[in-house]
Amino acid sequence: MKWFLALKQDKGQGMVEFALVFPIFITIILFIIEAGWMTYQQTVFDQSYQYSSWTIQASDLGDSDPLESCPASAVYNGSTVSDPLVERIKEASFWGFIPENLTVSNAQAVMYNEEETFLVPGRTSADTVTATSRTRYMDLDATLSYDIYPLTFLGRQVFGSRVTKEKKLSCSRIVATQHRSE
Repeated sequence: MKWFLALKQDKGQGMVEFALVFPIFITIILFIIEAGWMTYQQTVFDQSYQYSSWTIQASDLGDSDPLESCPASAVYNGSTVSDPLVERIKEASFWGFIPENLTVSNAQAVMYNEEETFLVPGRTSADTVTATSRTRYMDLDATLSYDIYPLTFLGRQVFGSRVTKEKKLSCSRIVATQHRSE
């Protein structure tokens, strides 16, 4: 009989423990999901940013300088630069990347030619030839902003309604080279 009374007194203990632990468990699970989402969005944005900075070409901007004159330069601003950048980022993005959350501002590409003259040795010292090397460079600058929106109510409480990640794109690249000897 004592055994029966002891069993009867512990009847609601499991329910009380569950009620105390369940909110903590759910909070931990939601925080893990939200932290994973934010980290994934940041990683995808970083990878897309790097890809776009290296794959954009002069022809994407409408530049078709044949390297005939030096110095020759051209400046491209606004949507002429930002539209190709956004397209390159879309090419590189993975599942979950939302192109509508991307903003490109202060986009500018400066193209310029540099010429270098040097001597190419021949078979004898009298056979030296003057050669010219022309190189076209592209300096690309832009500010990329990406808005990340939390998935859960807990994420909105911790991180706010959105988190904006910003990257300054600033790179110099060789676009074309040309070598001529006289």
